[in-house]
Amino acid sequence: MNNHHRPTQISAEFKAELEKDLEHLRNDVRPAIAERLKSAREGGDITDNAAFEQAKEDLARLMGRVAEIEQTLREATVIHHNGNGKPRKVEIGTIVSVSRDDGRDCTYKIVESLEASPSDGKISDRSPIGHALVGHKRGDKVSVDAPARTVSYTILDIQFIH
Repeated sequence: MNNHHRPTQISAEFKAELEKDLEHLRNDVRPAIAERLKSAREGGDITDNAAFEQAKEDLARLMGRVAEIEQTLREATVIHHNGNGKPRKVEIGTIVSVSRDDGRDCTYKIVESLEASPSDGKISDRSPIGHALVGHKRGDKVSVDAPARTVSYTILDIQFIH
């Protein structure tokens, strides 16, 4: 079986968010947990110290999150666009304007699942809508099976995420 997976592609904006999160975790959260560990340790018998155990768990969770962010930053590539032209088709790193069959217009940023945030209009290329849109061009109509009904979208415009 082919074990190759495509490299994770992230926007420059998301990379900056990850770097900011990492700095906050290292410079603010970690020292606060270390201080809680120290005071819990000084609080006497650590074999039955709930505060010490909680601080240890929080530290383990923090270290896991730090490792996760570091790995993403190490392995992900930032999406770069050649020139200022418009993309011909929907792909990761594009902003898609669509008209729904109910008359509503929507705009979605197509991103990796790691970066997805539907409430911010960032949808994964693997989500039902994202998956249906990827590979299509302006003017194409695509249908997405939603829980209540099938929704049709007409692609109005495609731009690169800057």
